[in-house]
Amino acid sequence: MENNTDNKQEKKRRRMGDADRARKRRLERVAAKPEKPEKPKKSAAHHIKLGCSVLFLIVFIVIAVICIRTYTLFSHARDGILNTDAQKGREEITATVEIPEGASLKVISETLYEAGIIESPLFFRWKCSVEDVSYSFNYGTFTVSNYMTFDELAECLSASPDSGDYYRLTVIEGDSIFDIAENVASFGICTEEEFYEVCDSGEFDYDFIEDIPERENRLEGYLFPDTYFVGYDMGAWDVVNMMLSNFNTKVYEGIYKSAITEYSLDDIVIIASIIEKEIKYDAERSTAASVIYNRLDSGMKLQMDATVLYAAQEHKSRVYEADTQIESEYNTYYVDGLPVGPIGNAGLSSFEGALYPDDTDYIYYVLQNSETGQHYFTSDYNDFLRAKEEYISGL
Repeated sequence: MENNTDNKQEKKRRRMGDADRARKRRLERVAAKPEKPEKPKKSAAHHIKLGCSVLFLIVFIVIAVICIRTYTLFSHARDGILNTDAQKGREEITATVEIPEGASLKVISETLYEAGIIESPLFFRWKCSVEDVSYSFNYGTFTVSNYMTFDELAECLSASPDSGDYYRLTVIEGDSIFDIAENVASFGICTEEEFYEVCDSGEFDYDFIEDIPERENRLEGYLFPDTYFVGYDMGAWDVVNMMLSNFNTKVYEGIYKSAITEYSLDDIVIIASIIEKEIKYDAERSTAASVIYNRLDSGMKLQMDATVLYAAQEHKSRVYEADTQIESEYNTYYVDGLPVGPIGNAGLSSFEGALYPDDTDYIYYVLQNSETGQHYFTSDYNDFLRAKEEYISGL
C-alpha cells in the first residue's frame, strides 16, 4: 500500500516537472521572437509642412486660373471684343438697358454686365479709358447685344437725338397703343397701320407672348413706357421689339416671376393699366389696387371710369351716366370682372401696386384733390356718396 502511494506521488512529480519544462520552453520561444518595431510618430512640423504644400498648390492653381482669365479678358478688350468665343457660342443675348442721366462709367458697366452684354465691368471700363469714349455716353434706353463689338456698343450708347442718326421716341406712362402708333408714325418710322399689324401678328421671342389671349390690339399693355433711341434704319418690328424687351426685363423677369399671386400675367397687366389711368398720385397705387381686388373678390362690377373712356376712345375729364352705357368688353360698367384687355401701357409703379396691393376693406374711392390727384377711399357707400357730392360741389 505504501509502495503504491509512493509510486503515485512519483508520477505526479514527473508530470509536474514535464509541465514546468514545457512552460519554460514556451517562454524561451516567446523571448527569442523579435519584437515588432514601433512606427515612428510624425511630428507636428511634418503635418504643417504637408498642409503648406497643399495650400501652396491650391493657391498656385487659383493664381494660374486668374492669370489666364485676366490675359483672355485683356486680349479681348484690347481687340474690342466684349465676350469670349465660348460665351458667344452659347446664344445671342439682346437686352434693353436703361442708363440714368448722369450715370458714372461704373454704373454703366455694371448695368451692361448684369444684362449679360459684357463679360467684365473692369475691362470694359479699362477699354473705355484707353479709347477715351466714356464721356460721350448718353442716357436713356438702349437695345444692345452681347454680339456687339466694343465700337458698336460705344456707338449705340453714344446715340443722341441731335446726332442725326437716331430718333428719340418717348412713350409716356398710360399711353395707349393708339397714342404710340401716332407718335411712331410722326417720326416717319412706319405708318400707324404697319405698327398695328406688327403688334397684332408680329413674331417675338419672349416667353410671355404665347400667354397673351387672342384679341384686337394684342400687345396693348406690353409696350413698356420709356424713352427709346430708334435708328433711322429701324422699322415697326424693331420699335415694338425694343418695348417688349424692356417689358420683359423690368416687369416679367424683374418683378412678376418673383411675386406670389394667383393672377396671370395678363390679368396683372390689365389691372396695372387701370391703376395707371385712374391714379396719378404714386402713394395711392397699391391702395387703388386693393379696391380692384376687393371688388373682384366680392363679385362687384369694377365700374372704373378709365375703362369707359378707353371703350369710347375719348379723352375727357369727366364721365357721365350716358357714357357708362357703352356696350363694350372694355367698359367695366357693362361687363363683370376685368375688361377684355389692358386699357393702356402702365409704368413700373402701377405694376408694383397691382402685384403688392394694400390690405384694406375699401371698395370705393372718389377724387378729393384735383391738383395733387389724391383720392378719398372708403368701404361705406353712403360715405362714398357724401365725398363724391363734396367734390362735385367744389368744381
